[in-house]
Amino acid sequence: MPCYEFVCQDCGTPYETRISMSAYSAGEGRRCPACGSSNVERAFTAVSVITGGRSGGGASCGNSGGSGFT
Repeated sequence: MPCYEFVCQDCGTPYETRISMSAYSAGEGRRCPACGSSNVERAFTAVSVITGGRSGGGASCGNSGGSGFT
């Protein structure tokens, strides 16, 4: 499942959520975990691409070593 990143427009909290594309299309995952507001905007950040012959087991949401927010 994809990891979506959002920033709350009311309290400024950045957060990530891992949901299916159909759930995202249905509007799920768009509630700030800090204040409960639904006034959030999607954050678009850089992605990492790993190439090579070995599988790293797959990264989960938030395992990139940083928050991705600048």
